Formats: sequence, structure tokens, C-alpha cells
Amino acid sequence: MPEPLYERPLLPRPATPDYVPYEFHHRAFTPAQCARIVALGRSLPGGRGELEGTDGEGVDDGRVRDSATAWLPPGTETDWVYEKLAVVAARANRRYGFDLTGFEEDLQFTTYDRPGAFYTWHQDGLDAPVSHRKLSLVLQLDDPADYRGAELQFFEVAEDYDDEHLAAFTEASSRQGTVVVFPSFEYHRVLPLRDGCRHSLVAWVSGPPFR
Repeated sequence: MPEPLYERPLLPRPATPDYVPYEFHHRAFTPAQCARIVALGRSLPGGRGELEGTDGEGVDDGRVRDSATAWLPPGTETDWVYEKLAVVAARANRRYGFDLTGFEEDLQFTTYDRPGAFYTWHQDGLDAPVSHRKLSLVLQLDDPADYRGAELQFFEVAEDYDDEHLAAFTEASSRQGTVVVFPSFEYHRVLPLRDGCRHSLVAWVSGPPFR
């Protein structure tokens, strides 16, 4: 007679933190370090921000995005930035538990530099050709007193937060030196700039595509 079949006992799973669409990592960079990054970013050649096309080429669509971008590759002037962002990413990934391989793209220095500059709802990853992006990091580089508007928002924030919680989110996400970390599939936007100038540094941590 065949041996009876037995169910394998389930092993207890370690507790995992509740999912949240974003994390704040305050004081990840000092004001002096933020100013150093701004000076470096402004010294680089750049252009108006483009969208990633299906063939991997940039697509300029002013209905979706109006901002200026430059790129910070790894090197003697920037390795310290990559190293600090890697520490933040590793800390945030304790919550998300994604399979990460590292930074496969240069850091994006983004400038919202004229009234009305914006970036409408979008995802950083999930679909080809950016399916390798798993975590997004946005470093706030300016003192929030230096500009108005250009607030980073997530879909949940815009749809579900009341005025009090929205104000608290805006204040926290705009602190100079704060890194906002979120899964790259989360929808987010940057509201139109009203005046001043806002700089941010965007990084994507890659890994095998979600399946």
C-alpha cells in the first residue's frame, strides 16, 4: 500500500512591518551636504525632463512633465552621495523586503525652476523598460521657505488625507535633507510650482522585475 500523505508543518513566519506607500527618513543629509549637491547639479549640463519611451528613448511631453534634469554618475565627487543613499535604501527595505541589486542608473538632479513646473501622476517602475526599478528615493535639497508649490504627493495622500493630515504630510516631506522612500510602482506627482525654485535628487534602486 502507498505511504499515507502528510501535510508538512508550517514554519512560523517572522513578523513583517505593515505596508505603507512611503517612508520619511529625516535628516539623512545636512543642509551643507544638500547645498553641495545643488552646486554640483547646477554645474552639470542638463535639459528639460523627458519620459521613458517604450523603446528606452526619452520622450518630451510637456502635458505630463515640465522640469529640468541633469545626471550625477558615480565618481569621486558623488560616491559619498551614493553611499549615504544606499544606507537609507537598506534601512527602508527592512519594511518592504524587496530583492535589490543596487543603483543601475545615475542619480537624477531635478529642478522645478519656473512657475507652473510640475510632474503629473506617474509610476517610476513596474512596466518595461523600467521594470527593474524597485525602490525610489527622493532627497529634498532646499529649505522649504525658498519656494512655494512643487509638493510631492502620493495617490493615497491626495485622495484620502484630510486637510490636517495633508498639511502634516507636506511639512514632513518638504524638510531639507529628508529622503522620501517608496516602492517604484506607487503613483505620485509633483504639484505645479508657484514661485521660487525647488531642487531634488532622485535615485532608483534596482532588482529583478516583480513577478
